[in-house]
Amino acid sequence: MATLVHDLRKQRRTATAVWLALLALSVALAALGGIGLRGTAFTALLLITTFVKGQLIADHFMGLRRVRLLWRGILFGYLLVIVTGIGIAYRLALV
Repeated sequence: MATLVHDLRKQRRTATAVWLALLALSVALAALGGIGLRGTAFTALLLITTFVKGQLIADHFMGLRRVRLLWRGILFGYLLVIVTGIGIAYRLALV
């Protein structure tokens, strides 16, 4: 019983840390956008951060951290396609 309580506390601490990291990334990018940072470099930073946040959500809140590589790969590929598509759309809009 004590081990179960310890495991639950550890899971709660991990989830809280991941949530705080997601929040910090979101606030940092919003602050950078708020001060007028723009351009390709900022967009690349935004897309990379979006990808990292998606992976954190999948691993910790969707429970994919301990599943087969196939399922993790599917979500990794999905995130990669979405982020790449947004990046391509951004580059095409610059032309």
